[in-house]
Amino acid sequence: MGLDLSFIGRNIRKLRQQRNWSMAKLAARVGMNEVPLGRIERGLNAPSASVIYRLSKELGVSVDTLFAEDEHKFRSLKHESSKAPFPARASGEDEELPSRIITMSHDIIEAFCALEDVCKAQKRANIPLVIPFDPTARGMEALSEKVRYFAGIEHGVVFDYFELFETLGFRVIVVPMPKRIESFSYYDPLNQNAFFFLTTRQNPERQLFCLGYELGNVLILTYSMQQGVELFQIDAASDSSEEKPFTAHRAANRFAATFLMPAKAVSDTVEQLGIQKKHWSYELLLRIKHRFGVSAEAFLYRLNELDLIDPSLVQPLKDRIHKYYGKTDFGEPDLSRRPLTPNGRLWDLVLTGKESKEGREEVLEIEKVLKKWMVVRK
Repeated sequence: MGLDLSFIGRNIRKLRQQRNWSMAKLAARVGMNEVPLGRIERGLNAPSASVIYRLSKELGVSVDTLFAEDEHKFRSLKHESSKAPFPARASGEDEELPSRIITMSHDIIEAFCALEDVCKAQKRANIPLVIPFDPTARGMEALSEKVRYFAGIEHGVVFDYFELFETLGFRVIVVPMPKRIESFSYYDPLNQNAFFFLTTRQNPERQLFCLGYELGNVLILTYSMQQGVELFQIDAASDSSEEKPFTAHRAANRFAATFLMPAKAVSDTVEQLGIQKKHWSYELLLRIKHRFGVSAEAFLYRLNELDLIDPSLVQPLKDRIHKYYGKTDFGEPDLSRRPLTPNGRLWDLVLTGKESKEGREEVLEIEKVLKKWMVVRK
């Protein structure tokens, strides 16, 4: 009985698809015919040593990554050996991004990095992206407190998180995307940085939550890579228990909520205004939640969690919020509108690069790419 090496072909196919390459493109890059590469991917043929070497070089991963027999080891080795930015997805999210979105993200990432090179701009983030944490709800809240500390905001209220993230060196891109995609992120291991993609379709409150969620995803990924283990459960709730497992998706959600609404900041705001637990009204809820840039429902949940509102008021307020959401297809009430400046750093780099004699022509071509993907400019 021959040795089953079909997992090599499976790994090659996954890496190729993640780069949105056709089989013909990969075959051309490694200098072989498309037909034998197809047989390798299907597990019908085993690649020679020279082909393995060329494949690992073109795909930008180690040979060990191609020989990883189980999914966990494959993901771990792929991340460790990668030099190019790759998607930061919550564990268990196996659905690939659509090919057009992959092409878009690669084009914009390449454009962003080229602009940084032309402008001689800093590529590394100003805060660490490998931060130890406990994989629990409280651990994620503690992680959000550490990140706010590193960012220099601690318990303060931030009025433009786009500007904050860009000041920290992160790359935030707001661009049109299909309806089912709200956000995604890429981790940049070479520069210890990240790219955060947000859809133009969402209201500012949802965009900010997605931004926090994606930062949580990146931090979960980087620490998991360092530890070499899956920190969170992947499967849905087990048959033996009704309690939902604390998955990476739920952990990223928890990080986003506590990052945007730190317990001390919310408590201090309520205390400074002298708001009593029984004195919350719908209008007051909207005015105060506007300071934190979150949805009315998320802020109400946080107030209840922190015991800052009388329990008897929660359901009536929740019903009124949902009534408004139902009428407006989940639009936020008028009093909550929050001004944001999307793609500020990206277009600042374009303008800076145009002033460079050596890089002006390249920047003009980059600008065409950004306009092709309708990258928002304000």
